[in-house]
Amino acid sequence: MSRGLTFWTDETIRLIRENFVAVSVPTWLAKAPGPEGDFLRQAGIDKRWVTSSGYMHCISASGRFLGARPSDAVLQKFNELPAAERAPGAVRVGELSAAEQRIPSPPEGGMVLRVHARFLARDDTGTLRHARTADFPLMLAKPKVLRSWALFLQPNTEYMWLTRDEWRALVPSRPVKGQRLDVDPALAMRMARFHLTPQRATTSEGGIIHPKLVKKARLGLKVVSVTPQSIRMELAGRIHWGSDYEPGKATTPNGPLAQGFASAIEGRLEYDRKTKVFTRFDIVAPGDTWGRWGDANRKSMYVERPGRSPFGFALERADGKRSTDRIPPGGNGRYVTGRTGYFPDSGKHP
Repeated sequence: MSRGLTFWTDETIRLIRENFVAVSVPTWLAKAPGPEGDFLRQAGIDKRWVTSSGYMHCISASGRFLGARPSDAVLQKFNELPAAERAPGAVRVGELSAAEQRIPSPPEGGMVLRVHARFLARDDTGTLRHARTADFPLMLAKPKVLRSWALFLQPNTEYMWLTRDEWRALVPSRPVKGQRLDVDPALAMRMARFHLTPQRATTSEGGIIHPKLVKKARLGLKVVSVTPQSIRMELAGRIHWGSDYEPGKATTPNGPLAQGFASAIEGRLEYDRKTKVFTRFDIVAPGDTWGRWGDANRKSMYVERPGRSPFGFALERADGKRSTDRIPPGGNGRYVTGRTGYFPDSGKHP
């Protein structure tokens, strides 16, 4: 197998999809006490690095190390294991009690929103389109990485959580067409700090935005239609975090301008008055990012572009039918536990 980013070819992606179960495990979880940590340690995952940048290991459910990266050789080693060790149910996984769960579940009666993020670009007429590797000067300087980065530029998805009280507060008790409602500022701050962050959404290198770096975060609702069956509303607002845009400083690589992101927020919401649930919750944030992203070593990343660069987010209500709809915000349970401030009432999961 080839090394580095060139590993991600159509052939190896197909091999993984057809023969492997891809898992990303937070390091802290592999070391945590309890049944979840015990299972991961049994499989030896606590001794392995598994990252999106290419560090990975192939392990059987029983803890056998089979190889560093998915390959035909790894499959051969797996097929050489005793049949009982390869059979479904070879490793028993019991039910977890609520007290034993280290990865939190969505709030009881709450709402889950899928958050889609994608690099964008503009054509000669200024119309938005999907970004291509040719739009990134730092990528063009390294032609050997273009193939892998073309895959990297595909959309990424994570999840935003709202509590039952939070989404219910969005429904007017006596709706009238043209009525305007304020949205709890905590929801706008949550979007700005945890979700509308291009670096975190696509590279996992960025952290949670500090509240002091949020310059603007506001949302409002307008009732556009009321019937005995439904209430239709429009959502509008704006967020801006990070630096102010300065054209002369928005350069790469390793330019002097700190990262920033700003976007208008627009949405369409529809509430079913009979079933008392939102049937539509669609939001878009077609914003711009600028400045130096910085990787774990504070160096410029290939995805940096000079000037202002378009970057888009789209949020939609998850129906809960996919197992992935239960993935915690940021892909990490600690987003909503501890003292991150994800939920404003002490920062802990309700």
